[in-house]
Amino acid sequence: MNRMLLAVALLPVLALPAFAHARLLKSVPAAGAKVTSPLHISLRFSEALEPAFSGALLLDEDGRNVSGEPVKINGPLITLTPGPLPPGVYHVSWHSVGHDTNRLDGDFSFTVKP
Repeated sequence: MNRMLLAVALLPVLALPAFAHARLLKSVPAAGAKVTSPLHISLRFSEALEPAFSGALLLDEDGRNVSGEPVKINGPLITLTPGPLPPGVYHVSWHSVGHDTNRLDGDFSFTVKP
């Protein structure tokens, strides 16, 4: 009986990886960072992404898309290559879908210094 209760109690803990979502682990530049114009913006997620359903945009202070080349998605990494960015505040908006097919959305800003 005790083993049965232990097994039932541990079941939710053991099942957690099956319910994981592709969450953002790290970005370069980081949220709130003040940087010189980056060559690339990279977003690393907790698992490989479904490229057809994941993506990111880089917007300037006026809301214009300045993402540059097509966004690249390789495994758990999204890379934007915007080209030289003038000083100002930039907003990154992303959405991710992992193998569990659940979508997550998020955003953050960073500043390009003069």
